[in-house]
Amino acid sequence: MNRFKHLYIYMLSRKVDYNSILTYLSGTINCNIERRGADVLYKHYLGDVVKMYAKCRVNDVFRDLLREDAYSNSSIEDDIEEGYEQSMPSEHLQSKPNTVYDGFCLQSIYSNMICGEESSLDHVHIIITDMLIATYNEEDMRYHLNTVVLGYPSIVSTTGIVEAPAKPKEFYTLYYYYLSQGVTVSIDELKSIFKDVILEHDDPRLTDIVKGYVMQAVFYSILKDVPFCDEKRCILYNAHWQDEVIEAHIRYGGLCQRHREVLDEFNRL
Repeated sequence: MNRFKHLYIYMLSRKVDYNSILTYLSGTINCNIERRGADVLYKHYLGDVVKMYAKCRVNDVFRDLLREDAYSNSSIEDDIEEGYEQSMPSEHLQSKPNTVYDGFCLQSIYSNMICGEESSLDHVHIIITDMLIATYNEEDMRYHLNTVVLGYPSIVSTTGIVEAPAKPKEFYTLYYYYLSQGVTVSIDELKSIFKDVILEHDDPRLTDIVKGYVMQAVFYSILKDVPFCDEKRCILYNAHWQDEVIEAHIRYGGLCQRHREVLDEFNRL
């Protein structure tokens, strides 16, 4: 077990209540917790931030070539001039909706931004962002959207929480049933029917869900391994459907007994 002493939460998202997240973490984890903004993360890289993000942008999530070929690399300067990634010295970087960024590429960039004095196992860094992230799968040779990328540092994507998990199977079943009957139905109409089991980008529940994904990153650092749980009501469950996310993070919103004991041991040390 890694008994780290410092937890840094980098607030790069506009969609969640950070005071609520920090209050939750302070009451859950026995360590020094520090809130940080983009100004701390980017302080030595202000002139290069836009170019670094542009380098990680994925042009084609279904590209069947090498992962590096899916990165944007030939027209970065032109895209920057068009405002694709806008400069952000101390505020939130803005990207176009549905723009996808390679999670491991971002992770590498953020890792280099963290000062050497805070790169030991005593320090855990978690970045909360609105950027939509994906990681490349060598087996099917394409990108898959992610809610969280675990590692150093870990990245939690608020947009990924909405976009990565699929909507409930019943949502798609009803949609295709209407199509088969020649009935025109809008996605918004379907969303209103399933509003309790689907997530939206302005969903007020995102803050509580982010807490659970931050805890996945925390447990990754504690266990030094993938922390996912088989118990569907545990916030460490690796949900692939939006209703599973809501079940684990909203309806239950806690750890299973086994992982509760792991956290209790961590807090006692």
